[in-house]
Amino acid sequence: MAFIGIFLDQAIRNSEVVKELREIEEVIECHYTTGNWSIFVKIICKDNQHLMKLLNEKIQTIDGISRTETLVSLDQQINRQIKI
Repeated sequence: MAFIGIFLDQAIRNSEVVKELREIEEVIECHYTTGNWSIFVKIICKDNQHLMKLLNEKIQTIDGISRTETLVSLDQQINRQIKI
């Protein structure tokens, strides 16, 4: 599992970038955020080679994305669902 912070070249391109991200099955969550990134996604990959291919061939080729920052999860230490 990994997380990718996505920087957009223009904030107005958010909708079109999200539309493209929806087509990538490895993207399991997508959030519009405050802070450093415009978009923050959670992805599932088989291994590092799969992650590299996903970044190079699918995510970083989307028009509107200026750059990405990837964080690899080494261990999921809390996993729960709550009712609000």
